[in-house]
Amino acid sequence: MRHSSNLNLGWLSAFDAAARHLNFTKAAQELGLSQGAVSLQIQKLEKALSASLFERRGRHVVLTDEGYAYHPHVQEALEALSQTTSRMFSRQTRNNVSIACYSPAFVEFCLTPLIPDMMRDIPDLELTLTIDYQANYTRFDKDDLVIGYGSGDAASFVPLVQETVTAVCTPAYLEQHGGKWGKCVLIECAGPRVAWPQWCAATGIAGPLDGRVVEVNSLAAAIRLARAGAGVSLAAKPFISEDLQKGALVEAFAGKCLPGKMHGFATQQLENARPIAKRVARWLLERSGRSLPCYL
Repeated sequence: MRHSSNLNLGWLSAFDAAARHLNFTKAAQELGLSQGAVSLQIQKLEKALSASLFERRGRHVVLTDEGYAYHPHVQEALEALSQTTSRMFSRQTRNNVSIACYSPAFVEFCLTPLIPDMMRDIPDLELTLTIDYQANYTRFDKDDLVIGYGSGDAASFVPLVQETVTAVCTPAYLEQHGGKWGKCVLIECAGPRVAWPQWCAATGIAGPLDGRVVEVNSLAAAIRLARAGAGVSLAAKPFISEDLQKGALVEAFAGKCLPGKMHGFATQQLENARPIAKRVARWLLERSGRSLPCYL
């Protein structure tokens, strides 16, 4: 039997306040109601649920087993509703777009350089930017836009930036070690990114790469290590495009690269996004030279 259609938000608020204070009078003071009104709302909720949520012990109340189990869910739902309402309708946050991204490297090398132009082109925009390794899976109900990674399937994913993985180092490092760099220091990222054996097999590089390995869990750190002359790193264009253009880094094997991760948006989230968030997504896609979905 479904009870949700019979529930009143005021009943749930009264229950939440009373459950936190374990006192109807204090709950009434918090809500700006009389003690009798709070008691009546809780009685209506209990009737709708066909369950007792409190045990009355004189002037004191305690939660029943059902009330104790139910309260965290009510509290979480009310908090989520409050946050969503504030984010969508508050004067201070109405033009704020919250962006979550799982990749610190993407934020540092692709997104951050674009923000000055974005703020200029969308003058009423305010931004909240969060880096979260779990953003690909857990933040769709918290943020306006989540930049995750996917296969590029247009039915569920809107591509934004394609990585291309190559091996890079400083010109001085390559000059010092020449063709023997593979026996020196090899830098790679832990986790789901491309590793040296995979890169060699995909690019057809012959000869053993049996140098000492430096493994980090951040692509940004791997790029910084290469810049510092620590070794040869697997890195991704376009994150290193500026370094290559300026000559701070060079490809150890020019032209030897393979596709890496595809960064982008979940289709469903873009379709349901607020207008200001769609403006930001549209701006990013246009800046990246991507075609726009019809709903943007």
